[in-house]
Amino acid sequence: MSTVLDNAATGTAGRPDEPRPVASRVVLGYDTERFPFAAVLRRDVFGVRSLETLHTHVLAARVARGQRPVLKTRDNLAARELVQQLPDSAPFFRLYHEFMRLVLAPVAGRSLSYSNRPKVRVHFPGTASVSSFHADVPVTKRIDQINFWLPVTSVAGGSALHLESDYGLADYAPVPVRYGQALIFDGGYLGHGSVDNTSEVTRVSFDMRFGYRGATTREEGIDLMNRIVRRLDRFAQRTG
Repeated sequence: MSTVLDNAATGTAGRPDEPRPVASRVVLGYDTERFPFAAVLRRDVFGVRSLETLHTHVLAARVARGQRPVLKTRDNLAARELVQQLPDSAPFFRLYHEFMRLVLAPVAGRSLSYSNRPKVRVHFPGTASVSSFHADVPVTKRIDQINFWLPVTSVAGGSALHLESDYGLADYAPVPVRYGQALIFDGGYLGHGSVDNTSEVTRVSFDMRFGYRGATTREEGIDLMNRIVRRLDRFAQRTG
């Protein structure tokens, strides 16, 4: 299901001759006091003081039940399901929609259509990849959309999302993103995914795809990516 946001109120690209945006990725900063995603998840879902150490609580619970202190893929999925079970009216989802309306839509400068409920992912240290390398268009067929990825824990190395440096190169490398930043990228065509989490921290993140309201073409997706990149670049220059 998608939500239409009216801003008026507020495979890979492959060949070099194919249309592509001026940049395949950009980082958007935001105020974590105004949009405290981590605090809401700590309070309403996991009941811990730190999401980065969420795995230690899961391990302790396993030991208390007489189980081996080893985390596996099913533990990532079980933790993720705790968020997905929240009703649409939950504070986390209300905060998400507010962020889209007050932060993302003004940067895009146009009415947007985006996922009504983002995909929340939990990746415990020592567990396997939670997303194999891929581009989205072969599955979604939505050539007009781009991707939004927001970690509510700072990420680097094995806990980070990995992107290829250019379309079709498959030279995947981690993209460090701190809490208070969101990664926007051309994920319909740019390869992305995760690797085994070899870090010592839990990664909690959420992601979704979005596009102009009523868009259907690759040109519209490129225009959206270009608009966001250029607006954020101008903002960086003014505040730099």
